[in-house]
Amino acid sequence: MVSRKIVSTVSICAFSIMFSCALQAKEVVNFWGRSEQSSLPMLVNEFNKSQDKITVKLNEIPNIQMLTKLSAAVAVNNPPDLVAIDLVYFPELNRSEQLIDLTDKIGTMDYVSQLSDALKAIGSYNGKFYAVPFAAESSLLFYNKTLFREAGLDPNRPPETLGELREYSEKIRALGKDYYGFAIPGTSSGGLAFTFTPYFWANGGDIISADGKKSVVNSENNKRTLTFFHNLYKDGLMSPLSRTDSALNDAFSSGKVAMVGSGAFTFKVFKDNYPNLDYGVTYFPGEEKGNWASFTGGDAFALPVGSKHQQAAIDFINWTLSKQTQIELMAKNGYVPTRMDASDNPYSQQDPKYLLANKALAKGHTPFLVPYNETFNAINSPYLTMIQKAVFEGKIDEALKTADQKMNQIIKMSEE
Repeated sequence: MVSRKIVSTVSICAFSIMFSCALQAKEVVNFWGRSEQSSLPMLVNEFNKSQDKITVKLNEIPNIQMLTKLSAAVAVNNPPDLVAIDLVYFPELNRSEQLIDLTDKIGTMDYVSQLSDALKAIGSYNGKFYAVPFAAESSLLFYNKTLFREAGLDPNRPPETLGELREYSEKIRALGKDYYGFAIPGTSSGGLAFTFTPYFWANGGDIISADGKKSVVNSENNKRTLTFFHNLYKDGLMSPLSRTDSALNDAFSSGKVAMVGSGAFTFKVFKDNYPNLDYGVTYFPGEEKGNWASFTGGDAFALPVGSKHQQAAIDFINWTLSKQTQIELMAKNGYVPTRMDASDNPYSQQDPKYLLANKALAKGHTPFLVPYNETFNAINSPYLTMIQKAVFEGKIDEALKTADQKMNQIIKMSEE
């Protein structure tokens, strides 16, 4: 009897040890993602529930801290296994050789051919693939349909030219002193890069050369664009909030501003917080009808040099980019799918705004620039200073000349 108890006890202990080992055998992927990307907790949670071999542990880091923290971690050979970073930072990361070449690891996956050229280009370096876009964003012009109706405008016909944008702004302004046709996030460097730069592109201009080697900002096309918006501000058609605010969602959703730029991510924000807001979206227009532009942004996965669980991280990337995940998680929950072949799905078809956002991805621009942060996103970046000085003060020639000089200085310093 005693021997049976001993055997039974030993068996229980052995089973407990085996069960404990089975739990410990689960591979853990240390994942850093920027806190501004709201889809990450959902993706990680669903992936962890979908299988029993890998656990992805998400550490959310503010975008402004990500590059510094990642560089420090790579330098001491203690990086995360996987990162999700704003696409615009990949030229800098790739040139500093902080990321692992993924060409052989994911280059043959079916989703690669379904990513837009702009998204693939920004994550590539010397013909190699270092980044996998998973959360694409396109910037768009949002317009308030209720205000359009009140001003006698067709709510289903947004402006197709800059001339029409001014015409519509005049009619909205005529509704009363508290109503404005247009606004820009004049103190947000990142917001302006995302929602104002497309006006330059739509008008035939640009900020940085295609190879990222020099500034091309001081051009006649850009001068015409800045002159247009300065006149809009000077004539009282642009909300004074433009000079002081970094975010315009409240002004737009309250019905005081008719047209603002934002990203496709705002669809979900408005759906969750302003369900009764009647609005539409369109592309950013230029002077000529048919000329339009959009900034293609978003986040991409990458493996830092020193990643210790590379295949497990790749498994998570492949799962996220699968057509099933892109439709049944991303699209179903209000996000724009990154795969082009997932754009026309039952969820997006319920709202034409999503279909238009997907079309914008195909034609969108993304600046390829190593010192992107210093040029565009920094608090006192030359890009931000240029727009403030040109649009609000009317010093257009001076603003363009100074921006051109400072941008070239920043690029030159980054190459030393």
